[in-house]
Amino acid sequence: MFKQEWYGAQAKVIEQKENYNIVDYGCEGKGTVTNYNLFAGVQISFLEFNTTEVFESQKFNSDIIAISHCRFGRYECEFANHTMAYLPEGYFSVNGTKYLPISFSFSLQKYSGVSLVIDKQALDPGMHWMMGMVPIHLEKIGTTLDLEKGWYVSNTPSKLQQLFSELYAANGIEQIGYFKIKAIELLYHMDQLTLNNGCDFKYFDKGQIQATKRIHDYLVSHLDERPSLNKLTKEEHINLSLFHSIFAQIYGDTPYAYLKKYKMNLAAQYLLEGKRKIGEIAAELGYSNASKFAKAFQSVYDELPKDYRKKQK
Repeated sequence: MFKQEWYGAQAKVIEQKENYNIVDYGCEGKGTVTNYNLFAGVQISFLEFNTTEVFESQKFNSDIIAISHCRFGRYECEFANHTMAYLPEGYFSVNGTKYLPISFSFSLQKYSGVSLVIDKQALDPGMHWMMGMVPIHLEKIGTTLDLEKGWYVSNTPSKLQQLFSELYAANGIEQIGYFKIKAIELLYHMDQLTLNNGCDFKYFDKGQIQATKRIHDYLVSHLDERPSLNKLTKEEHINLSLFHSIFAQIYGDTPYAYLKKYKMNLAAQYLLEGKRKIGEIAAELGYSNASKFAKAFQSVYDELPKDYRKKQK
């Protein structure tokens, strides 16, 4: 069932099937969620985004467990205490109502992921019986993973990675019974977790996040320059070491590695357009030496710029 208040005034259902619906957020770019209502109080959703917008989170009941996996991209969340945290590519998270984000966005713009949401207040006796037969203990999951104190985040082990891969492959293809089985299987694995399986999860102050993003925006708008990070961080009143740590959380890489990939992705676009000479592209991206540019491009795309252009043509 579609609830407008979960998605905002611009959202609408763009496809309604027997087993699922697809909701378009109506945002700039792309923002769709495919929802399967599996049992009373149990829903699985597939998220596909390509946008820079920030979204308010859904309004859930007071006793929720949410399990999310990031297929690619990066999931950025803001919490009620104005701290922010990230779910990186290839990681999964478990959180309770207290640590559901108040808003979310995607720091790399593109995002693909899946979430299983269990509303414990809405579960019917049949679902409780089924979980008891497995057995699955929802209260144990919350207690073991300490969900009252924060998000549980972990790199995805091979067994769970296979399960998430099967879910992505089944979206829009398999019948709802398939997703019901997979939901129970996923909950079973959550029941087996211990707090020691998780990683060292960090929260960052929103002001520090915003300062780091301003530095990022400056760097990508001055690609032909070599600005001093030490100078930029001082101007933003943020410690250089902390900046590096936050930058990696937001963008998944060091500033140097991120900028290198960013420049080479731009270079690849320019090469395909075929309007600029390779030397001109190199200069525009801050390389005074065309051979250094070629070497950098090869380190990212495994071939020289001239060969990439020729091959794509």
